[in-house]
Amino acid sequence: MKKSLCAVFILLCVTTTSFGQKPAFDKKVKEQIIALEKSGWEAWKNKTVAWFEKNTSSDFLTISADGISDKAQVIKSTPVDCDVKTYSLSDFTFVMLTKDVVYVTYIATQDAACGGVQLPAKVRAAVTYVKRENKWKEAMYIDTPLK
Repeated sequence: MKKSLCAVFILLCVTTTSFGQKPAFDKKVKEQIIALEKSGWEAWKNKTVAWFEKNTSSDFLTISADGISDKAQVIKSTPVDCDVKTYSLSDFTFVMLTKDVVYVTYIATQDAACGGVQLPAKVRAAVTYVKRENKWKEAMYIDTPLK
C-alpha cells in the first residue's frame, strides 16, 4: 500500500515539473473544486450515488488503507456500505498542475463507519481533479489517517 501511495506522489511530482511553467493560480477554479469536494462528502453522507456517477472521471480511483477501488466499485458500495454521522473539512491547499489538472489536499474529521468498521477520526485527503469535456471531474481520491 505504501508503495502505491509513494508511486502516486512521485507521479504528481514528475507531472508538476514535466509540464514546465505552472499555470497561474485561479481563485475561481479553487472555489469550484472545493465546492465540488464538499458536495462529494455530502453525497457520501447521504448515499447519493448520482453525484459519483456525474462528478468522477471514467477512470476514477480511490486509495485508502482498505485498498484501491474504481468508479464502479464506489458506485456499487455507496448506497449500502458506509454510515456517515458527521464530517468537517479544513486546511485546504490547492495547486493547479496544468490548466486542466488540479491537486487539492485537506484535513477531514469524520464520524463514520464502513462495513461495520469505524473509520479513522481524522484523515489527510489528497484529491486530483481533471477537466474533461469542459467540466471538472474527480479523478483520484487518497486519504491517510492522522494521529
